[in-house]
Amino acid sequence: MRPWTVSNCRRRRSRQMQLSMSPARRSRKSTGVTTAGRRLSVLATLLSSSSAGLMERWSIYIDIEGFSALYGQENQVLQALGVLAEGILFIGRECYPKTPDRLFAHQTGDGFIIVSEFGAEKLDRPLAISMALLRHVAAFGRFAKAAISQGEFADVRGCYPSSVRDAAGDNGHLGLGDGMMTLFPVMGAALIKAFKLAENSPSGPLLTVAATERHRIPSDLVVRQTTNPDVLSIDWIHSPLPLAYSLSHAARLNNPSVADLEGRLRTYCHTQKLKPDWVSNVSTLLGVPECPTAC
Repeated sequence: MRPWTVSNCRRRRSRQMQLSMSPARRSRKSTGVTTAGRRLSVLATLLSSSSAGLMERWSIYIDIEGFSALYGQENQVLQALGVLAEGILFIGRECYPKTPDRLFAHQTGDGFIIVSEFGAEKLDRPLAISMALLRHVAAFGRFAKAAISQGEFADVRGCYPSSVRDAAGDNGHLGLGDGMMTLFPVMGAALIKAFKLAENSPSGPLLTVAATERHRIPSDLVVRQTTNPDVLSIDWIHSPLPLAYSLSHAARLNNPSVADLEGRLRTYCHTQKLKPDWVSNVSTLLGVPECPTAC
């Protein structure tokens, strides 16, 4: 059996579609006449963009800090997840509703993966979106963490056996008797690399980017090297990025002042049981003076 890859899944899905067609339709498809054939050709070109030397789609993995520790102890952390979802919804609808600027977001537990429609030379847009969302959540008194990466991203439902595909509706729900299974329909390096970067980033409510992408970061942002030489931290509290403010305004998101953000972080340090490096990183990587009585 061939190993799982997006290209293998595309080949399998294409072959299954061909076998399901009548001989006449297969003949027309082989000449590239049908609209479906043209769609598949365009899709294959987009999904193989990395091998063709085109820019990969950027991605943001963002989740709520302390969710597992606070869940069950308070309602606020679950509400913060809703605030994050609201922010993504408003930015997508109000700021990037049409091609070629569309956003694609999927919830993954206590966080979301956000992927662009196309690649970009600079990281201004994912940085601005991340900053706007981090500030929007912070205004609620809880904090998020974001990591920006890039890669291919594809619908992988064609990789599932026909028994699974046939049982799944458009919403990806499969009946298990009176129970239910939900499929996650997409996968790719855009998700995997962003999630891995977040895991390799220091503790704290940080915005991180791989060190290899420094040339794509606007020069006027406050960028600090973390203890991991492969990871950079962007100071989302003090960095001036006009696009982030524009997004917050257009999407009607909360956009606290620098003093307000610093005050909320100090309060959080005072009231939560945090690891010493979490508090230390707030000071060294986000430029917020460490609280004298922080945990």
